Amino acid sequence: MRHKGWLSVCVTVAVVLSAVQLGASEPLSIDILSLAHAADDSPVPDLVLIQQGTIPILITVPHGGRAPIPGIEQRDASNKIGRRVSGNWSSFVKGGDTNTDIVAQHMVSEIRAITGAAPYVVMARFQRSYVDANRPPDIALDSPQARPHYDRYHAAIRRFVDEIRSRYPAGLLIDVHGQHLNSEVVMRGTQNGKTVARLIQRAGFDAVTGPNGIFGQLEANGFTVFPRNSEPPRGTAENAGLNGGYTVAIYGSVMRDGIDAIQMEFGSKYRQNAVLEKTGRDAGRAVAGFHAAYLMGLDRK
Repeated sequence: MRHKGWLSVCVTVAVVLSAVQLGASEPLSIDILSLAHAADDSPVPDLVLIQQGTIPILITVPHGGRAPIPGIEQRDASNKIGRRVSGNWSSFVKGGDTNTDIVAQHMVSEIRAITGAAPYVVMARFQRSYVDANRPPDIALDSPQARPHYDRYHAAIRRFVDEIRSRYPAGLLIDVHGQHLNSEVVMRGTQNGKTVARLIQRAGFDAVTGPNGIFGQLEANGFTVFPRNSEPPRGTAENAGLNGGYTVAIYGSVMRDGIDAIQMEFGSKYRQNAVLEKTGRDAGRAVAGFHAAYLMGLDRK
């Protein structure tokens, strides 16, 4: 019982701190009393941070989690490496994307400060070594006890994507990641334009790489981006980097029930402790700028 009580306190404190860091003026979509109860009496503590939004921007963070999942073993790579599963997602990784949770929280805070409105947020608090929320369930987890965490994460994304589609003419999902391939850049992932097909159709490539586009805004706010913004999202432009994973593929506008979606991969230079707030706020300004240019002028449904 002592261990369970400690878990309840730690998880509850983590959620309260997240609410402060996110600058939330409204309660998060997590019942902290229920969370504490779950930690004491249930094998399934709540390890997904979910925040209701008021603008058509959804920020997802699958690999920034820091918490172990009590009672289960970490994933075993032995029967998964190289195995082809649905959608050809065969990459098995256990390591997390360090500090992407904090980067995303500062992004959200800056977006709220600029727009006066809240983006939607779904953030994994569990470690990637237990559940990889950016893979299909075939390789995302081993233990059946881990499945509720995976399902809660994706159910929240699905609910928010559906809500954005029902309330707004368009929206954008931003899947926040960290990468070590090139520490100096933020990598673009749209599966070479497929996951932002509707955005390109209504506004052209400039909405992605132009001066007011999402990656144009990143560059204007001090980030080095890859591919360069002179290379629009088409053909094989993104293939030398990380061109977009499972989340943007299944929720992006390539899907009939999706919205435009991009993967934003921050190099390790931008995830050092000393620059986390600057990284998040600069990225948040870029997102707010994109919102003003390509989403704010659209009439709400």
